[in-house]
Amino acid sequence: MNYRLKIGQDVVTLEVGRLDETRSCQVTTGGESRSVTVKAVSPDQMHLTVDRQCFNLFLSPAEDGTWVWFNGKARFVQDADSIPRRKGRGLDDAPGEVTPPTPATVMRVLVEVGNEVTKGQALVVVSAMKMELTLSAPYSGTVAAVNTEVGAKVSPGEILVEIDRAAEGTDDE
Repeated sequence: MNYRLKIGQDVVTLEVGRLDETRSCQVTTGGESRSVTVKAVSPDQMHLTVDRQCFNLFLSPAEDGTWVWFNGKARFVQDADSIPRRKGRGLDDAPGEVTPPTPATVMRVLVEVGNEVTKGQALVVVSAMKMELTLSAPYSGTVAAVNTEVGAKVSPGEILVEIDRAAEGTDDE
């Protein structure tokens, strides 16, 4: 089967072979083929083995896609073929909030209200299942609100940091 996924601003095409009895298949993207084994750990966690390397993915469904935490970063993943097409690019194309993809505890808050931030800049560090996750700015702008503190127990969908997007032309997307 072929899938077109929008991950952040990029669209990736995956060709996924049939799962065998060991829950393994071949996945091809960008001309590279890899052996992938999938194991559901819980409704919001998957364990992947990709060419003998192991990864944990944490999932948090959202209205128009799924937040996927992988390798220390949260990414918003959507079915590229089901996204409504827009004529122009508006300022609401990406969320202005930062939220954890899985239940976690806040370890560090790295910004304050009024700070200027750049796309990808670390904002908050949370700990989930004995792993630290750094939540980053989805785009450049000004921190409008910090709604958490060190030690707070937080959940997916809970807005930890709100960002007012930088004026068009100054954003580094």
